[in-house]
Amino acid sequence: MKRQRLLSNLALLLLCPAIFSQDYLITEPKLEFDGSRLSISYDLVNKDPSDIFHIWLEMKNQSGTRIRASAVKGDVGDSISPGNGKKIIWTPEEDALFLDEDISVEVVGERYEKEFNKGSMILLSTAVPGLGQTKISKGKPWWVTGVVAYGAVAGGLVMHSSYSKTYDQYVAETDALERANLLDKSQSQLTLSAVMFISAATIWAGNIVWMAATPNKYRPLQYAKLAVVTAPGKNNGVALLSFKVNF
Repeated sequence: MKRQRLLSNLALLLLCPAIFSQDYLITEPKLEFDGSRLSISYDLVNKDPSDIFHIWLEMKNQSGTRIRASAVKGDVGDSISPGNGKKIIWTPEEDALFLDEDISVEVVGERYEKEFNKGSMILLSTAVPGLGQTKISKGKPWWVTGVVAYGAVAGGLVMHSSYSKTYDQYVAETDALERANLLDKSQSQLTLSAVMFISAATIWAGNIVWMAATPNKYRPLQYAKLAVVTAPGKNNGVALLSFKVNF
């Protein structure tokens, strides 16, 4: 006797054309069911193509009980990059499910956020060497580097001022021996001033390069949902697709 199995009223509830969240969105998915596999196509639009997302499905039956779908593949899970033509395939039978009632399907996503704004941290390290590193290391005292850098600048200014005064004394001095001593002293002060300025510049440049080279990791997801959300019932402006399959 021929066995018949009826999959009727497989309701795939969709929302309005797209859900926006700041500068990225998930478009309305296109759904196809061939009797054994559900194909869900969508676009993931984002300003920065280097961002990555976590994408998952949430499905419920008519009573609101969650359907745990593990037999999914395609553009779902971690490390999903933005782009068009994304596709998720779900095979209910592999999850030991027999669909004999309406179910709702949601495409849900969240963007991984970077731990810090690198541009802002570079500006901080430009203003105060080490301050950017302090911010991203949650308070470690890298800002002391800024104290050293500014101290070197201050020392360089003091020594250059002393050099100017000593050189003026050298120019005004008439005694040959004293002139020679003042010239040597002024040259030593000028050299020390230059060393301090160069040291400060090295600290500044080193901190900026260090900050620029620091990897910008991603924060753990908090699962604040961006979703193509389902709506309960047929009178809420949703699309209803029904399939009947004979075996």
